[in-house]
Amino acid sequence: MKVATFNVNSINSRLHIVIPWLKENKPDFVCFQETKTEDKKFPSADFHRIGYHVVFRGKKGQSGVAIASLKKPDEFSFGLKGIDEDRLIFARFGDLKLINVYVPQGFRIDSEKYVYKLKWLKMLHEWLKSFDLREKIIVCGDMNVAPEPIDVHSPEKLKNHVCFHEDARNAYKKILELGFVDLLRKIHPNERIYTFYDYRVKGAIERGLGWRVDAILASPIVAERCVNCYVDMKPRLSEKPSDHAPLIAEIAD
Repeated sequence: MKVATFNVNSINSRLHIVIPWLKENKPDFVCFQETKTEDKKFPSADFHRIGYHVVFRGKKGQSGVAIASLKKPDEFSFGLKGIDEDRLIFARFGDLKLINVYVPQGFRIDSEKYVYKLKWLKMLHEWLKSFDLREKIIVCGDMNVAPEPIDVHSPEKLKNHVCFHEDARNAYKKILELGFVDLLRKIHPNERIYTFYDYRVKGAIERGLGWRVDAILASPIVAERCVNCYVDMKPRLSEKPSDHAPLIAEIAD
């Protein structure tokens, strides 16, 4: 089983990358974030043509989430505790529960948006507490948190950034402490591997000035079967790319 998460920074602007990437890699499940389109303009027909089911929720120019899958979900729902339907999708495929999240970015640590980000992470933690981690569960998406110093290029310089500030990191750590396993760190415990390279930073990729803010978390029963987890830089190096690269986990049946 191959599971991926990919912040596309506008699904309609990245179709020239997404559809060929799906055809080449054939992941079973892909969680997309920042689709930035209202539902009536989501390009679902393009996914159907290559054999994918897709569920989605979004608004024009804002956030937005989607799950594309080779299997049709048995059930799905949107939102976190009744809010932000364009930031979370829960889907069940047989005995697998898949959760796609797009955590608020937070703007600045002295802003109300950062206060809301911390509140959102706390709500996510409380909601995930209701799940039985003896079951097959995967939580993935753009967490907008780099959890450890190894996950950013300049830890000291970035300590007051909303995606690396200690309060956000501590809130995210509580989610991991529920028992979820970070699959990238299971496979690559000590490597600097990034999923995001800012457009605004000149030569960010060549200079290694990245962040690891995207993650695939799994319950122990899934994590023990994970045989690989990696970032695919090809889409990020394509023409007119997203500023994120896909993160992929391979899980043995």
